[in-house]
Amino acid sequence: MDIQFYWGIITGAFIVLVTFLIPLILQIKRTAKAAEDFLQITQASLNPLLRKLQEAAEKTIQVTDKLDESISNVQHLTEAVGETGAIINHINTLITQISSFISGRTSSFGAGIKTALSVLAQGIVKKEVEK
Repeated sequence: MDIQFYWGIITGAFIVLVTFLIPLILQIKRTAKAAEDFLQITQASLNPLLRKLQEAAEKTIQVTDKLDESISNVQHLTEAVGETGAIINHINTLITQISSFISGRTSSFGAGIKTALSVLAQGIVKKEVEK
């Protein structure tokens, strides 16, 4: 076996290898092109979606900020209503105390007038009986 025979086998193997590699390389090229096209189409359809998603996130942040502001206003209103309730409670207590005081004074005054009228009536009756 001579060296030319080995070179012939190596050359034949190389030709067979190249014969199989060329279609494989062409298929890889087509697959890479299809992948590139797919990525371009996907990117073209995703960009508007991402913009809308970003706008939605910004609007959500704005709504959240307004909601926080509204909650703060409601808290202030609740505090004011609570303070107003406390003031009304104090006024109610004061009116109850005043009415109790006035009622007691009126009852005392009425009892005094009744006693005075009773004494006057007894005095008048005694004078009439003595006559």
